[in-house]
Amino acid sequence: MKTIDDMALEVAEVTLQLMEDTADWVLADHSTSGDEYNAIHAAIIKLAINKMYMQTKHDNESII
Repeated sequence: MKTIDDMALEVAEVTLQLMEDTADWVLADHSTSGDEYNAIHAAIIKLAINKMYMQTKHDNESII
């Protein structure tokens, strides 16, 4: 039987993969590459995770 921690890890892994794919899609028309692209991509992921955390931290109050 899976623990809540195991289930949360699965959700986190799938969510991160989806977020990375979505960030690639959002950046498709952006004219950067290499290190600059990677830095922007990482910043988008970090900001998105922070926004998700803040939204759940404040229960039903949407910050988006």
